[in-house]
Amino acid sequence: MSGRVHTNAHGLKLHVGGRKRPTQTRASHPHLFRGLRALTLPPAPDFDNTVAAKVALSDILANDSLGDCTSAGAGHIIDSVTADAGAPAVITAAQAIAFYSQSTGYVPGDPSTDQGGDEITVCQSWQTKGYDGKGAHAIAGWAAFTDAELADPAFIKSVAYLFPLYFGIELADSWTQISGSGFVWDVGNPPDPNDGHCVVGLGGNSQGILIDTWGMTGVMTYAAIKQFCASGAGGNLFAILTPELIDKAKGKAPNGFDYDQLLADFEGMGGNAPPAPPAPAPPAPAPGSPATLANAQAAVSAAIGAGDALQTRQQAADAASAGLATLTGWPS
Repeated sequence: MSGRVHTNAHGLKLHVGGRKRPTQTRASHPHLFRGLRALTLPPAPDFDNTVAAKVALSDILANDSLGDCTSAGAGHIIDSVTADAGAPAVITAAQAIAFYSQSTGYVPGDPSTDQGGDEITVCQSWQTKGYDGKGAHAIAGWAAFTDAELADPAFIKSVAYLFPLYFGIELADSWTQISGSGFVWDVGNPPDPNDGHCVVGLGGNSQGILIDTWGMTGVMTYAAIKQFCASGAGGNLFAILTPELIDKAKGKAPNGFDYDQLLADFEGMGGNAPPAPPAPAPPAPAPGSPATLANAQAAVSAAIGAGDALQTRQQAADAASAGLATLTGWPS
């Protein structure tokens, strides 16, 4: 079994050591992209995305007995995102264990296969197979923070305001002595390589990022994020892009969330993010509608939009002519 079940001074059973350092680095892995910094994100207000999913987030999702912290973290991101969208999924321990098996090779009932997971491998499985192995709650992609970005609290908070954060860290010994929600993880004790863990970020304020772990919520200060998520400390921090949040992110950024630029950066490194959702086409006028300018524009747009995504100039011209032919009242 990877790690150990630790009963702390408050009698809480917490599994530590379930997260493994990824063998692939942030810079080398083709599914990571570095376009976040170019977005010039606006300052984020204080926010808390745990409220709507409070009950679901209190479920430890088997991380008191298994090293499934990477799966439990992913499950709690799904809990938060879907609750915020008004259709809460409420991930169960059984689902978390199933995803742990899918993403790490764990075989239920065989302790020798309880070897934990690394966040890059887990995100690969999450993106390609979904949380249930059949595509449900699949993520669109993920973006790694550089060490320079980890030193910028305002940037971290702004990204967290748009997307949930996925931490892969090695814990300080004192951090396992929490008694319940409301804890603060700060600098002081060094990371313990034996106590790898995955937590998720679902809120932010001036002190740090609101994190969820072991069914409890607390704050990880920006100074601690800089220290414990750094590459030299074996840590990672990722922004998780979900289909549910792409449109919401656009609306949250007053200066316009440049998803297309982020997508270009992603694809340039071999990623596989979905294109930004297209703007809805104007409704086609009913056949026989009068030939007003607005109706003509709508008819042309609808006719071209109904064709192939890649059209020749002649195909587009023919489609436009066919659309215009549905209108009446043309001047002689």
